[in-house]
Amino acid sequence: MSKEIKQSPLNRFKGSYSYKKLIQEHRLDEIGIWKVRGEDPNCDFGGYHYMPELGTFEGKLEDVIAHAVTISGFWQWGAGGDIQKVGKPIKIDANSSAARTAAQQKVNELEALLAKARNELESL
Repeated sequence: MSKEIKQSPLNRFKGSYSYKKLIQEHRLDEIGIWKVRGEDPNCDFGGYHYMPELGTFEGKLEDVIAHAVTISGFWQWGAGGDIQKVGKPIKIDANSSAARTAAQQKVNELEALLAKARNELESL
């Protein structure tokens, strides 16, 4: 009678497609902000599908992986969740919307000016 050897969550994740894809794009010593999502609990083709967000963490990828694989919800039916690097957050304050609207208006005006200049150029 053989005993089944249980893998650690970390070694289990290292054998997954998600891990292989992640380390193709990032180094284990890469520091960043990482979004961790749990595995879709619905492994069938029918019904709704979603990967619940389990948190956003900052640090070295290797450390984030070791933490993520222990979070409740990372594992559901076997394949595990995923980890994605997120860009630097954009700081928003009370003036952000007005500044964005003003910048967009400036772009629109410049595009109109460029279109007018191109029309003039084509007529020469």
